[in-house]
Amino acid sequence: MAYNKRIKAYAIKRGAFITICLLCLVFIISAGYFFYRNIMSAEAANSSSGKSNTSQSRTIVIARAKLSMRQGEVMDVSKAELVEVPAELASKGAITSLSKLNNMRLKRELSEKEFLNALDLMAESASYEEGDRLIEHNFAEGAIPAAVAEGSAIDVKLFVKGEEDCVVISKAVVVSRNANLLSFYMNQMEQEFLKEAATEGILMVVQYIDDSQVASGVTYIPLYDKSKMKE
Repeated sequence: MAYNKRIKAYAIKRGAFITICLLCLVFIISAGYFFYRNIMSAEAANSSSGKSNTSQSRTIVIARAKLSMRQGEVMDVSKAELVEVPAELASKGAITSLSKLNNMRLKRELSEKEFLNALDLMAESASYEEGDRLIEHNFAEGAIPAAVAEGSAIDVKLFVKGEEDCVVISKAVVVSRNANLLSFYMNQMEQEFLKEAATEGILMVVQYIDDSQVASGVTYIPLYDKSKMKE
């Protein structure tokens, strides 16, 4: 009988010991899980905060004018400076390198500290004289080579069926292009020739391969001048 009591007491102690061990194991696992979760949450929060700060502090360097400048003025690096601004404030086409100002001139007046954009610039070769005016002309579909762009040197020719193509405008520099709409500087006579030629046939554009090429001779004679010549 005493032997059975000892076995029963031993079993109770062993059961209690095992129960305590299991409880301790559960506690350790639970504590480890909560500790791990807190660390991961903290890291995620720091990571999110870091990304947010990076996004907010991202900047870009762009060019702005040091002084006010007039339309047509030739640019150089001394007339602009690079400044750092938040990326979201920089417009599309903003100038990010002063070297892009070399051999360029302004299409419009620019105020001091105004930011420079690629749309404000044209090739220096697009020069004009005092009597010139900025003229736009909408050409027929397919009358302009695809390669013609801002700064391209071109001739405007007149196509009349059965006749030789004559040069209406010689070596004009394209100031801007929007599909079939070209703009360039022209003097009074060139403006008159363009207007008259447009009523006589189809105007088309041919492009110079290089700016150093000699300008073509103007061979166009308006109809009213041809009538005078016959008289």
